[in-house]
Amino acid sequence: MEYEYFMPARVLGGREAVRRNAALLSRFGKSCLLVTGRRSALASGAQQDIAAALESQGIRWQVFAQIGENPYLEDCRRAAEQCRACGAEFVVGIGGGSPMDAAKAVAVLAANPGLSTEDFYAGNRPNRALPIVLVGTTSGTGSEVSGVSVLTLENGVKKSVKGEDMYAALAFADPKYTFSMSRAETISTGLDALAHAMEGYFSPQCDPVSGAVAELAMPSLWRDLCALRRGEELTEEMHARLYEGSIQAGLVLNTLGTSFPHPLGYVLTERFRIPHGRACAVFEPSLLRRVLEQEPARGQRFLQLLSCTEEEFSQVVLDLAGCGGVAMQEEEIRALEGRFTRVKNYANVPGGFCAADALAVFRRLFGRKTRILLVRHCESQGNGQGIFQGHIDCDVSENGKKQLELLSLRLRNWKLDAIVSSPLLRARRTAEAVNQYHHLPIEINEDLIEIDAGEYNGKLWADLPRLFPEETSRWYRDPGSFSAPGGESMRQVYDRAWKGLLQVAQSHRGQTVCVVSHGSAMRCILCRAMGKPLEELGQVPWCENTGLNLLEFEEDGSVRVVYQNDASHLTPETASMAKQSWWQI
Repeated sequence: MEYEYFMPARVLGGREAVRRNAALLSRFGKSCLLVTGRRSALASGAQQDIAAALESQGIRWQVFAQIGENPYLEDCRRAAEQCRACGAEFVVGIGGGSPMDAAKAVAVLAANPGLSTEDFYAGNRPNRALPIVLVGTTSGTGSEVSGVSVLTLENGVKKSVKGEDMYAALAFADPKYTFSMSRAETISTGLDALAHAMEGYFSPQCDPVSGAVAELAMPSLWRDLCALRRGEELTEEMHARLYEGSIQAGLVLNTLGTSFPHPLGYVLTERFRIPHGRACAVFEPSLLRRVLEQEPARGQRFLQLLSCTEEEFSQVVLDLAGCGGVAMQEEEIRALEGRFTRVKNYANVPGGFCAADALAVFRRLFGRKTRILLVRHCESQGNGQGIFQGHIDCDVSENGKKQLELLSLRLRNWKLDAIVSSPLLRARRTAEAVNQYHHLPIEINEDLIEIDAGEYNGKLWADLPRLFPEETSRWYRDPGSFSAPGGESMRQVYDRAWKGLLQVAQSHRGQTVCVVSHGSAMRCILCRAMGKPLEELGQVPWCENTGLNLLEFEEDGSVRVVYQNDASHLTPETASMAKQSWWQI
């Protein structure tokens, strides 16, 4: 097998890497420009460490701290002018992918005054770039070890440029600089690192060295991403593992490049301001599906490494990506055809890929389907007290208030077109929390109300077997046949709740709607949506308080359950179901 592995960056890893290796900076000159973002370089402590190291070697420095997310080429030109004006002999990039990518461009432009945009991207530059030193502060981009820079043009389109002189002469890889990252930033950059390793691993050009590095990186990145999704605490150890994985994934990226998720992801970042890692991640399940069709052994090997199924991979990644609220009209999707024609990344797709394939992926993920985000109400006082609530109008418990805060944050970036609620107080309170970041009128739909349990309403679950032995036995053994004394039968709830949901879907065709309902009503809805008869209701699990279920309705009226009972926004302390046993045998 023929292959080439080229990675000339010198990487110095471990804690206090800058301090321990400060003397190496003197070989690049007596003056430098620090290229940073507006916050992370200082917040992480990396800029302070670099400044101290430079001063210990008698090296003068200035800062250009105006690099934003998705850096513009014009900002890099302004930094290059400052670089020349201060007589800088090398460039130090400090931050995530944006400042590091910008630093590479600055090093090229500073060494080549007047270089046109066309010549910059074509690699037609007479002089080598100034020496580049990189200090990473995020765990995902891999820019520390690649010779690629991704910049944004004046028209808002992202475009990459590469060159052998754009590798770092030194890259300091100290994981402590990632400790100041927020949970959201850590998830997004972790998804980016997983995408780098995964896309290279699936490339037809994958070589033995890159494949081995990818197999080292992917399981570790996956475990920590799953832990973050479960709500586990973000520790320094987790930060360090994710950073190490991002460097390993960067080595794969450097040799093999990326696949179709990256150019498709650029569109989501440009149009919807979705962070890069999340924007790429939403396309990874589509890549995996294609690999399983074209090279099933490779795809199954990937799933074995991650110890998950294709469905589990898709659910975790799509949930962490958080792009469920993105929707596009057919005309918008068709207009992307030129953007997706003759893209070099398609060479990394098993079985080939083209613009028509890219548009098909966009239609499947973001076409104007009717999406129903079905949410169970938060924990109520009745839940906490072991009461069969039914139509009893209990308020929210103290733990329920905590759940609502987490749910509100979870859904803040969703693009919701409407919010619909059952009329009961616990559901309305949940709808109001979802609405905190959306400011929509809350619609009330009576058909989404919980089962009217008649004489069960307000009784303690613990007393039901004694008071209603026959009915309670049916509730547990054959819930589809349950009929509440003096109230509704489960058949009535099955028909009523489905009718209410269809009414919402028909009233909001092509929109994304959050619907807040109740345990039994939602169980019946999900049973119906999965094509199960009422007799199989017992096979449908109960939903956690504030748990999410995503349903998609096609134009022909068919419905697909995308995922069920996702309560990953809750912490172990705030989750309800694990603490409650009175509702089950």
